[in-house]
Amino acid sequence: MKLTIIRGGGIAGIVARTELDAQALPEPAAKVFAGEVARADLGSLPDPSDARRWPDSQLYEISVEGTESYFKFRCTDDSMPENVRLLVAWVDSRPEKVESIE
Repeated sequence: MKLTIIRGGGIAGIVARTELDAQALPEPAAKVFAGEVARADLGSLPDPSDARRWPDSQLYEISVEGTESYFKFRCTDDSMPENVRLLVAWVDSRPEKVESIE
């Protein structure tokens, strides 16, 4: 399973990509990763495209691939559900993540 977070917008308008592949994680962390993705339940979240967006809002596109299903979820800082925020924070805390600027 591989999770990709693309963040863009904000005041600077920079687009950053963060990727985390379960294969890069030690087995205990890979199990936690799977649990965090399951808890976020990206596939069942409503589309927040009608959510109010402020001009300096950070936009997120979060996708999960390599499972039986492919999920993509878009939101802003303001519309991000707490369970997704926890997943993003967990991924950001992992030293195995790969980050780049696009």
